[in-house]
Amino acid sequence: MPDTDDLAMPHGPTWSVQELLASYPAPTLEPSTLVRLHKLSALHAPEEGSSEFETLRKDLAEMVRMVEAVKTVDLPKEATGIPDARIWPESLGMDTRASSSTGPDLPPEPSGQQLMQNAERTADGFYMVESDRKRSRS
Repeated sequence: MPDTDDLAMPHGPTWSVQELLASYPAPTLEPSTLVRLHKLSALHAPEEGSSEFETLRKDLAEMVRMVEAVKTVDLPKEATGIPDARIWPESLGMDTRASSSTGPDLPPEPSGQQLMQNAERTADGFYMVESDRKRSRS
């Protein structure tokens, strides 16, 4: 039980990210993998075996450990099978109305037909866009 004050507030942290990550196995990152990642990123890798190379390899291995730890979290999925990454209070929901993008001190943003007035070319309420490609007529 953590040491607490008279309001039951802990005097210090009750857990740490390092402590959590220490419970996951340390990944091994081969030197050749780090060199390959640099090559794919169009970067120059530090000389293999140098202290900079080893520090970078250890740091990247810790990042991989963090990603692996995050991947173990069980998230509820929607009907699509894709987890919903938005964070909203359950009672609030998401406001998708156009007016929600402006604050009380901002003028309303133009939308719909107002934006069509800025178009160079339109036809029947649609934007017309130049294209280099020729359309085949069937």
